[in-house]
Amino acid sequence: VLPDLARARTAIAGMMPGMAEGAMGAPATALSGDLIELVIDQATVRVGGRSGHAITVNGTTPGPMIRLREGQQVCLRVHNRLAEDTSIHWHGLLVPFQFDGVPGISYPGIAPGQSFDHVFTVRQAGTYWYHGHSGMQEAMGLFGPIVIDPAVPTTETAREHVIMLHDWTDVHPHVLLKRLKQQGGFYNRQQQTLAGLLAGRDQPLGERLNWGRMRMDPTDIADVTGSTYTYCINGHDSAANWTGAFVPGEAVRLRVINAAAMTNFNLRLPGVPMRVVAADGQDVVPVDTDELQIGIAETYDVLVQPKSAQPVAIIAEAIDRSGQCRATLAPLGAPAGTAAPI
Repeated sequence: VLPDLARARTAIAGMMPGMAEGAMGAPATALSGDLIELVIDQATVRVGGRSGHAITVNGTTPGPMIRLREGQQVCLRVHNRLAEDTSIHWHGLLVPFQFDGVPGISYPGIAPGQSFDHVFTVRQAGTYWYHGHSGMQEAMGLFGPIVIDPAVPTTETAREHVIMLHDWTDVHPHVLLKRLKQQGGFYNRQQQTLAGLLAGRDQPLGERLNWGRMRMDPTDIADVTGSTYTYCINGHDSAANWTGAFVPGEAVRLRVINAAAMTNFNLRLPGVPMRVVAADGQDVVPVDTDELQIGIAETYDVLVQPKSAQPVAIIAEAIDRSGQCRATLAPLGAPAGTAAPI
């Protein structure tokens, strides 16, 4: 029986807001079962040599992976340790409206020191994710992956990895938004110059004037760029080099999720083709490609099959080419953190 909103909201004894040291990178162990508890808190995390304020789930960002099975009934109990309201939206999941996690639309949100039970029967399988829906908490790290296994198990691939792409900056998202409202191209560091015009580079004068009359910048295809963002895979920047294992000749499923706040990515594994088999949790007619573009909030399942016992780079490059992140698929038995050649 689904609880009503009054019964779903309960107090958390002894939970007070505070600042702690958090971890960037979700734990390897997935959360599963009929009752899954998620604690939303704040912490200071360090990425790329810089510290920033983050919203964490169970002490990490990205939050832990939630692993469910099609057909099961689950209770996702969310505890709020913040000093402000919070919420979690289960992106792409078919749930009763009161558990969709959108404050002001389906419910009031979760007040400080309160809990909320999201109870529903899982009606689908595939790759999904969860994220905050209050203020700019998602941009501050409130997100994580969801993997739902089909009711009838398959043996299509023996090994899989979640590849969660996201962007990170120590600049508070409210500051980012304020600067963008003051000047739309504030973070664009790839603008054309007078020197380039005199040298005959980039656009000729007529085209520049036309763009100027529209108050548009032709090189500004990402609101916030690599000049400000550090791009990450599973909470790791390129230096931290997230590493997943494979066996040469064995197919590996990569569950790719774009959890970025502002960034569309182009994904590729140089020298290794990808077969796209699912999009936004739904199986599709397989498509072979060397590179795919993934928009914000999209998910793709791809199969890869490295042939040799050499590390393989996973490259996620921002759509405007202002930055990228590299992770590695390493042959089983190679030391963790082995860097793949690009």
